[in-house]
Amino acid sequence: MSKPAGWFSGALDLRVYDKGEWVLLEPFRYMSLSGKDYTVPRWFITDLASIPWVTEPLFDSVEHRAAGVIHDWLYASQQVSRAEADELFREMLEVLGVGVIKRNLMYSGLRVGGWYRYGQCEGGPKAEDFAWEFMTSAEREAYRIRFIERGDWAARTG
Repeated sequence: MSKPAGWFSGALDLRVYDKGEWVLLEPFRYMSLSGKDYTVPRWFITDLASIPWVTEPLFDSVEHRAAGVIHDWLYASQQVSRAEADELFREMLEVLGVGVIKRNLMYSGLRVGGWYRYGQCEGGPKAEDFAWEFMTSAEREAYRIRFIERGDWAARTG
């Protein structure tokens, strides 16, 4: 049986939110090479790649940003370890057609500098990770329960 090819759900649907930040207007999904589904929820705020400044010049294409959004969510949600999130980032870059040298430089930048951001995300999604003002009242309540209330979010979403 052949390994399934990794794929993204489609085009990123983003709106400028604040300086250096964007809000995801529709859920965005990546199906990994192993067949695991990673979905970023609507209204998630992203900087399009939580990467060390030294590797920012490597992000010269919108396609790289798709991997950055998923990676930002993996850090914020902490549904996988930092090493797994970074390895998935490298996988996504490969799926997007990024060359091996550039892909590995970007990955190395995350491994060197990503520890700080991952540590800030301890405990899973925070209220500041979402654009609450764009949500309906029903969405706000659902997000509050699903992402913010006490308990381990990653364990609840297994």
